[in-house]
Amino acid sequence: MAQSAPTSEIVPNGKLRMGTVRVEVVLSVSEPVGKFLAEQLGVPFEPIVYANPELYAQSFGKGEWDIAIGPRVLASAQSSDVLADMWLVDLLYVVGPGGHFADASQVDRPGVKVAAVQGSPSDRYLTRALKSAELVRMPMSPHIGHDVAEMLRSGKADVIGADAGIGYETAGVLPGVKILPGAFSTVQIALAVPKGRSSAAQARLAAMINAAKRSGVVQKAIEAHDLKGVRVAPE
Repeated sequence: MAQSAPTSEIVPNGKLRMGTVRVEVVLSVSEPVGKFLAEQLGVPFEPIVYANPELYAQSFGKGEWDIAIGPRVLASAQSSDVLADMWLVDLLYVVGPGGHFADASQVDRPGVKVAAVQGSPSDRYLTRALKSAELVRMPMSPHIGHDVAEMLRSGKADVIGADAGIGYETAGVLPGVKILPGAFSTVQIALAVPKGRSSAAQARLAAMINAAKRSGVVQKAIEAHDLKGVRVAPE
């Protein structure tokens, strides 16, 4: 059967190419959601996974994907339109063994070294928010939990500001690690499309996003990967 006009606009190449980023709290949910959207459109699904937040942000405007699912803060306003949020991820402070911080309000002090993954939402937020502590940027890697643990163990950082996935992974790697109470910020994971897609195409995608949330696709993916500090975004 011939595709409808909005569908042809969403998938001009006849398959749904989804850009996303290789971060556990994003990729673990974006792939099931992408497959669901492709099924709703009746087309094949092709994930395009970027190795780190910086590469994901740089992909906007290059025509490499038909939709992108990732942190709203990384989406380019000049080259994309961002639709509804799908899930939310807490950003947390992780303290190494022996660290004495009662809560997040005590982190921003002179002499405190706070590490964050370069180009990540944590990096962007802390670049603006920290006034006295030193921000130390570290590269994303496939073994980020171990890398973060080593930063804390070696004293290269006193605190890590990271998404909940990295935070809880680090706590499982290094004994004595403490996650400070309360999130210092929250990341909105949203779907973006290339700039200029019609209102009909955007409405079709928005309806499918709501269907993915209402039908439990998003929640089931969160539960399947036991993602702590992650929850479905309200409509």
